[in-house]
Amino acid sequence: MVLVEGDPNKPLLAIFGLKPNPNNPKLDDVVKKDLRIEDAILPTAYEHLFVIPSGISLEGYFDIDPVLFARKLLTTDADFMFIDVPFPLGKAAFLSLGICEYFAMILTEDEFSLCVESAIDTNRLGKFFLNCVPVGFVINRIKTPKRFTEEFVHDLEKLLRVPCMAKILEDERVSKSYGGVGSRKAFLAYAELPENNFKESIDKIASAIVEAKLPPSVKKDVPKFLDEITKPLRHQ
Repeated sequence: MVLVEGDPNKPLLAIFGLKPNPNNPKLDDVVKKDLRIEDAILPTAYEHLFVIPSGISLEGYFDIDPVLFARKLLTTDADFMFIDVPFPLGKAAFLSLGICEYFAMILTEDEFSLCVESAIDTNRLGKFFLNCVPVGFVINRIKTPKRFTEEFVHDLEKLLRVPCMAKILEDERVSKSYGGVGSRKAFLAYAELPENNFKESIDKIASAIVEAKLPPSVKKDVPKFLDEITKPLRHQ
């Protein structure tokens, strides 16, 4: 499994305790200098789990070469590749959804209305324009569980037309796992907090992805497809 760091704040590197050598190329170096993607892949302390540091935000690849960005990622030999896209999506959605075959939407209780609006737009963009299939949504950092009743979640499922994969409760320990002001060094919450709602929710999400009967991808030539859909954005 390969995780692509799409957030310029580099939370994945912090969580996995990765400190890449400054001389090691990042994904933006791979694209700029036409290097091998294998040179940018970092192993983690966990078997079969790797991280590709981006070096810049996903939107920055519009100024470099979004098509070569796609070609490089598609040469990665992995059973699963996940691209971490920070909220709000913006142009990053075109790159991530343009490359990926499937996607999941994340809603948080804070700014919930904005999250739902963004999920609706992302759902339409991915499904009807970028040939990317939505597999579900996650409600994250729930502070008032009574608000998210079974009926409420069912209404969300009807609105977004995909199932709720998990409801994750707010947990201060998990929030601090990203590292930052007032917290200890970043750590992988899934491994270090084994018996809580967070781990159970992640397991549910993983099971939903692995066990889901997903339709086959309709993308035949992703670089060409991405070239066509990003042209208007690149010329703005």
